[in-house]
Amino acid sequence: MIAELNPEDRKWVDSTLGSMTIEECIAQMLVPHHPFENPQTHFESVTNATTDDWLRLLEEIPLGGICIRKPPSEELKLALEKIQDHSQIPVIVGSNIELGSSSPARIMNENAPRPDVLDYASYSPSMMAFAAANDPDLTYETCRFIAEQRRSYGYHWTFNPVADLNLNFRNPITNIRSLGDDTETVLTHAAAFIRGFQDGGVMAATAKHFPGDGTDERDQHLLTTSNHLNLNDWYKTYGLVWKTVIDSGVSAIMCGHIAFPAYEQRIPDSNHTLPATLSKNLQVKLLREELGFQGVVISDASPMTGLTSRVKVSDRAIENILAGTDMCLLPETIKDYGFIKNAVHKGRISEETIRDATKRILELKARLGLHKDPFSASPAKSSHGNAKRTINAVSEKSITLLRKGNPEPRKLKGDENVLFVNVFSKGPFSNSNLEPLANSLKNEGCTVELLENPTDMELRENLPDFHSVFVNVCHVPMSGSFDQIGAGFGQTLWRIAHMFHDNVTYTCFGTPYVLTELPHAPNMLLSYGASVPAQEAVAKIYLGKLEPKGMLPVKEPDISWQNILSEI
Repeated sequence: MIAELNPEDRKWVDSTLGSMTIEECIAQMLVPHHPFENPQTHFESVTNATTDDWLRLLEEIPLGGICIRKPPSEELKLALEKIQDHSQIPVIVGSNIELGSSSPARIMNENAPRPDVLDYASYSPSMMAFAAANDPDLTYETCRFIAEQRRSYGYHWTFNPVADLNLNFRNPITNIRSLGDDTETVLTHAAAFIRGFQDGGVMAATAKHFPGDGTDERDQHLLTTSNHLNLNDWYKTYGLVWKTVIDSGVSAIMCGHIAFPAYEQRIPDSNHTLPATLSKNLQVKLLREELGFQGVVISDASPMTGLTSRVKVSDRAIENILAGTDMCLLPETIKDYGFIKNAVHKGRISEETIRDATKRILELKARLGLHKDPFSASPAKSSHGNAKRTINAVSEKSITLLRKGNPEPRKLKGDENVLFVNVFSKGPFSNSNLEPLANSLKNEGCTVELLENPTDMELRENLPDFHSVFVNVCHVPMSGSFDQIGAGFGQTLWRIAHMFHDNVTYTCFGTPYVLTELPHAPNMLLSYGASVPAQEAVAKIYLGKLEPKGMLPVKEPDISWQNILSEI
């Protein structure tokens, strides 16, 4: 459970709250990621906002928090220092530190030159890779360093861990962002994440997405989704996970734009299609009263259609708050601030509701010591060395052998001519840069040539010229259909590669569910992302320096070559 405040911190919370106007309290409930009212584009708002833009907004609305979607830098630290100096009440700075995920901050830093010291944390494996490595101590150690490193730059709050269960392989949101589909694995590593981030009050962790994503195959960015489980199954799975993260003292829980019909249906006159962000039954009755959560409840991103399709824009933040939300993530700041003020002045939202939420927000800031120092000393160089060690260890332990061919591919001897066939979907969350992998082989004397998304003819013409062929599938489903690669690529690569070459290895840098596209492919390795350490670990396997020891954290889809044949 969340620890009690010491008398000094309690005094700060009570005195601060007692001196605040209701308008200042309302401002504490907003967590925008840009200072503009109407940015031309989402990513422009993230990258083009200046410190002065933020300071002008803070003059008008003394925000409770801001969401940073950039990797840490000295320039960003200076900006955050100015923001904190400008704020009477410290601003809590949150970020989507999802460790190897597809968040914008991750993508911007994914294939930057490997740093010696500054930001090795950006090369952390994905969530699912930690589960595949199956070493909670390594999970804890990695998160501990990342928390210390990010806090030194002025970050205080991570929207992580993803506590969802990956029960539907076609879910476009969870995938390698989740820890898997096994309840015990998810709760064990989620608890390790929380301890790693929160020990010593370094950072606040946020478990998401309540009441639980991963059963649906739709996307909250596009519409309201649903947790389909019956109550008994939910309590045995998601319920255990949520109870564990709450008992672990998680600081915040993010409510998703996810309905939970089985729970709502037992309550008379309830709307069982409402997402948790709009449901008082789910936020208050289930999360707070039944599960006992006492920390901050934050909404998932306000612009997502899973929310906006259910309520008028003018009522969006109001209905969030009436349902039990303490902080609204990514609001239209000026407009939503005005809407909430108006709702309070008209009595639609009580002042007590606003002040109760503000009290929880101030308590969160006090536990982090933000009223004393929003920053901390940079981790020692020895800590960076330990981070490299743990991140490399997780990466190496996570590589999973999905299928062993007959014959197995021979190990590279270091003087071979190698072809990389890189297959990837195009879009803002794709990553097809496997240069670190290629460089690792080149450093051993191999010659590496590359084909990207080749045609049948290009494959046919090039395959015979190489000793070994590596088909690298780079795919992380996000914000859309699972089937982003294209229905025909599996058939093409099977037909061409195996008709014209005897030494082919498939490696998936991303989703474990590639088997749904390649149920017949032999010699298949799985790396749960394309971080630099993951690519270097795969190279060691190709060269015979490392054996794949990872545990597959999800069940393989019930699709196999044998099953397909039996159905013909």
